[in-house]
Amino acid sequence: MQINKIKILSEDLANKIAAGEVIDRPASIVKELVENAIDAGSDEITVILKNGGKTLIQVADNGTGMTREDAILAIQRHTTSKIDTYDDLHNIKTLGFRGEALASIASVSRMELKTIPQKQSSGTLLKLEGGTVENISDVGGTRGTSVTVKNLFYNTPARRKFLKSDETEYRYILNVMQRFTLPYFQISFTLYHNDQKIYDLKPVTPEIRLVEVLGNRYREKYVGVEDKGTLLQIWGFIGNKDSAKKSRGDQFLFLNGRYIINRALNHAVTSSYGTIIPAGEFPMYSLFMEIDPRRIDVNVHPSKMEVKFADERLVYDLLRSSVRRSLSSQQIIPSLSKTSYSVEPRALTPSLDNVYPKQTAIPFYESTPSRERRIDFDTMAPASSEKPQSLSMPVREAKYERTSVWQVHNQYIVSQIKSGLIVIDQHVAHERILYEQALRNFERSKPASQQLLFPQVVDLTPEEFSHIMEILPFLEKIGFVIKGFGGNTIVLEGVPSGLKISKPDTIINDIIDEYNKNKNNSLDARDNVAKSYACKMAIKKGDPLTRDEMNLLIDQLFATQSPYFCPHGRPVIVTLSLDELDKRFGRS
Repeated sequence: MQINKIKILSEDLANKIAAGEVIDRPASIVKELVENAIDAGSDEITVILKNGGKTLIQVADNGTGMTREDAILAIQRHTTSKIDTYDDLHNIKTLGFRGEALASIASVSRMELKTIPQKQSSGTLLKLEGGTVENISDVGGTRGTSVTVKNLFYNTPARRKFLKSDETEYRYILNVMQRFTLPYFQISFTLYHNDQKIYDLKPVTPEIRLVEVLGNRYREKYVGVEDKGTLLQIWGFIGNKDSAKKSRGDQFLFLNGRYIINRALNHAVTSSYGTIIPAGEFPMYSLFMEIDPRRIDVNVHPSKMEVKFADERLVYDLLRSSVRRSLSSQQIIPSLSKTSYSVEPRALTPSLDNVYPKQTAIPFYESTPSRERRIDFDTMAPASSEKPQSLSMPVREAKYERTSVWQVHNQYIVSQIKSGLIVIDQHVAHERILYEQALRNFERSKPASQQLLFPQVVDLTPEEFSHIMEILPFLEKIGFVIKGFGGNTIVLEGVPSGLKISKPDTIINDIIDEYNKNKNNSLDARDNVAKSYACKMAIKKGDPLTRDEMNLLIDQLFATQSPYFCPHGRPVIVTLSLDELDKRFGRS
């Protein structure tokens, strides 16, 4: 007799499987609960977290609330107030509609749902464990709904072990919150993490909310976009050339109030910049599109972030044209007359022109001279077989066999050697020097710092502040002196000794951006910090150097352990032999 193999899954197991489609980490829960709060007509939403949401997530709103009957139905699978018929799927005007969120969340946590309908002074409190209702009781309070989720994945340990660190899960939640706080600028959002208030956003104009959420780095560095077409209405903000970063992140597309992921539309925006920003850099944008819901399908993926368009090519062309028109306006031309930097009035920070004289020289480290060394430029190696005593110390008075050096296009250093020519990329050469300097400083007990004449107050986004806390011990070892100033604000009091920095207030943001960019390729945080610091602090393409500065750069480069490659693996030195030159001129 053949045994049947097909079984009907238990409701408990089916719920847990369904939860895996919707809930994969704490940020997913925050997304679903905030969507429900917005759909309920709330204008005040509070999110409370502990340990990155692993042990506690609470989302409270002042929306319409639910009756007891509705609350009991809401925790069942496939129950929703947002659609009734199949045709409604083609006319979605809410953020949520699947009717799976609360049931999925409850099945993998200990959950409490408190809800009080409008015009009522009491309501219902449901307590659930693993999706099972443990208690139903009356509760008092003000109108709205509060959902508390404790001990996520306590009953599915295999999923729990795949969660990242508390700080990483917390940053995922911050990313999710950005996707709500930007489009819903008319709603108050408050966020607490581990009993600390991270932000308290009040209803403001979209311009103010943009800077509040993405940071002061974009203050006065964006351009408005507006195109009121019949098929597609587009408005929002794009960054000017001064706001471009080498890492992605501050790029947002919203469709009918919903954050969406669409590679083609992202390309429509970024390709509009052309040569306005350098290759490898990415612009900021926060763009809002409104379209007839019947011309899109948002029911593509459980996350509801992927959307299909009835005519994606037309939407692509309209979006690209709108952005290009805004970029061609006079607003995109950066102002050259501004010499000071905007800070909050409480910072009382003067113009940075009073902090340092304008930078006219390469920001090399100053330190005691090491012993004299000679470089054999024919072999590109120290003449002595001994290693220098200090791999990152500058050599003040070294003697070289080269006759002279030249700087080409303020980018490359060229020198004659016995066998031909060498060309050194000044930026990556200095990167190698600073990278090894940082690694050595990590081993020292007392870093060398120089105090700023005027400490710089730096306002960070919650995500940036989280990253600073993560890498602060390494930055302090390099020589930065950073103090907390309340909330997400820090004070930069000192920088590594010997560096001449014209804009100390931007250093921290630049290092954070580079750190995030390298994170996927550099799992060692210490190495990543050293690389990020070296990249952002090194002299740049376009910086003019004197002959002495070029000689000093070469001196420091050949005092490193690996002078031929930068920390990211790019070549530092290119040799052009006489034989190659002869071939190029037809002499061979």
